[in-house]
Amino acid sequence: MLVLSTAKAQAVSEKLSRKIAGEVKEVNGSPIQGASVRLEESSGAIAQQITTDVAGKFFIEAPAEGAYVLRVEKAGFRNETQSFDVPLKTSGPLVVKLTPIKLPGARGKSSEPMQFSDSTDFTVAGITDWTAAGGHGSDVNLRTSETLANDTRGLAGEISVGTGTGTTANSGALLRRRNQLRKMLASSERADLHRQLGDVDEQLNDSLAAVHEYERATQLDPSEQNYFDWATELLLHRAIQSAVEVFTKGAAAYPGSERMLAGLGAALYASGLYVQAAERLCAASDLQPADSTPYLFLGKMTLAFAQPLPCAEEKLARFSQNQPENAIANYYYALAVWKKAGNTTASEQVESLLNRAVRIDPKFAAAYLQLGVVYSARGEIDNAIAALQKATAADPNLAEVHFRLGQMYKMGDAAKAREEFQAYERIQKTEATVVEQQRREIQQFVVVFKDQPQTSPMREP
Repeated sequence: MLVLSTAKAQAVSEKLSRKIAGEVKEVNGSPIQGASVRLEESSGAIAQQITTDVAGKFFIEAPAEGAYVLRVEKAGFRNETQSFDVPLKTSGPLVVKLTPIKLPGARGKSSEPMQFSDSTDFTVAGITDWTAAGGHGSDVNLRTSETLANDTRGLAGEISVGTGTGTTANSGALLRRRNQLRKMLASSERADLHRQLGDVDEQLNDSLAAVHEYERATQLDPSEQNYFDWATELLLHRAIQSAVEVFTKGAAAYPGSERMLAGLGAALYASGLYVQAAERLCAASDLQPADSTPYLFLGKMTLAFAQPLPCAEEKLARFSQNQPENAIANYYYALAVWKKAGNTTASEQVESLLNRAVRIDPKFAAAYLQLGVVYSARGEIDNAIAALQKATAADPNLAEVHFRLGQMYKMGDAAKAREEFQAYERIQKTEATVVEQQRREIQQFVVVFKDQPQTSPMREP
């Protein structure tokens, strides 16, 4: 009895050591009700997610000892994250202080753009190597945010701009064009000339000069084009909160701009505000329901994020209905249904959508992969292996396929399992090298916020 009592007491003690109590406040000390508090494992998986009560308090429990990230989000505030180990090394509640984001209210219609009289809350002070920068959530979410940033730049429609990987025109011609624009600006300062100079500077990899040109263009003429170019430049160079601010101003001035809402969604996703990001994309899809762009952004978010996103299933269903012979539309809708329903609840509908996707595009490796996931969840191992084999035949460099095949083969063929796991590790290393190189080629903006109190540590003495 003594041994059992001791073991039970130890188990209770360990469980208590994993409980985390905390409070979420504004920087002035006021409690924040309804803030999202998410506990993430080191892998990026969500361990638990709750909201704060009327007093701004929360209680959350880690599933086991180890390293965790606590992420706190609330609309209108800058999100906060903190890494720590469980059990906590110090006693007392965690205190998370959120700083309000100064955002303009909605003004006028697209024919009456807001004047740029309310100055921005930041200044771009320099550039640095992005490899030292952190990200939000798992590496999958971080890579998705990078993809969305590049996709947003593709919506500009006027010029293809490099981000450190070379120029789109002869450098000599670009230098001559830059000198010509500077001379023209010396005699007549015009917004369109500043924007063109920003394009040239970016192609010459002078990103710091480019962002200031885009900013000046917007100050002189707060047009939809100028807002979009400036905000996108900030997003491309990982000045995330600044991009959110400018996209928000642009969306307020031009509520009918689909691409402005899409860009805002991409910026919010990059800042870790996944729910708000999805909501902006859903709103963008309502402006022009026949346009694919917002659905493609929303689908990429759905693929990367572990939990179902609000409104994603409804909007992606419309995408699939509007374009029934579009493989990617059926695939993204299948993912949304699968994540919302969970496990095998809607597996037949998901299977039907995925089979339609691979009928339309027989080389759609990602759809075969998801079919393998569905069959595996239903315990149909032979079907799962067959689908995963089709996936790897369509794309032998899809790492997750090899990992899942390795898991399947472990039950009966150790040699094949080992081969698949080795392929998985090899592809993962190659992908990591490529991503690292791409990130080294990106100049990250160093942003200084004006009149901004320093963020307080999460724990108060």
